[in-house]
Amino acid sequence: MRTLRDVLFSKWVACSLISDKRSVEYGVRFSYPVYILIVLAGILLRNPYTLLITAFIAFLGIKLPLHPFDYIYNWGIAQLFGISKIPGRGSELQVNSAVAMLFSLIAVALLALEVSINYGVLAIIYALFSVYFIGVFLFRG
Repeated sequence: MRTLRDVLFSKWVACSLISDKRSVEYGVRFSYPVYILIVLAGILLRNPYTLLITAFIAFLGIKLPLHPFDYIYNWGIAQLFGISKIPGRGSELQVNSAVAMLFSLIAVALLALEVSINYGVLAIIYALFSVYFIGVFLFRG
C-alpha cells in the first residue's frame, strides 16, 4: 500500500515532468483566487469552521477530476458570460489541494489549541506559498 508521502511525491514528479501550465491557467481564472481568499478569511477571522470547510473543499479537489470551484465556474460563470468551460485539470490540482488541506487542518489545530501566534503572518505565509506554487507551475519552461 502506498503512503501519502509516496502519492504526493509521485504527483509532484509528474508535475515536474508533464507541463500543467494549461491546468494552472484554468485554476487562476476562478478556483485558486476564490479558495485562497476563503482560507485567508478563515485564518484572519480565526474561524475554524470556515477552515474545516476549506479542508473539505481541498479534499474534494484531490479526489475529483476538477476542483469543486471549477464545477461552479463551468455551470455558472461560463454559461452566464458565454465563455469556454474548463475541460480538465492536471496533477498540480492534487498537489495544491493536498498542501491547502494540510495547511487548513494545521490552522484549525492551532486555533483549537489556542496557540498564541500572529494569525495575520500565518495568512500572509499561506498567500505567498500559494502564489509561489502557482507561479512555479505557470511560468516554468
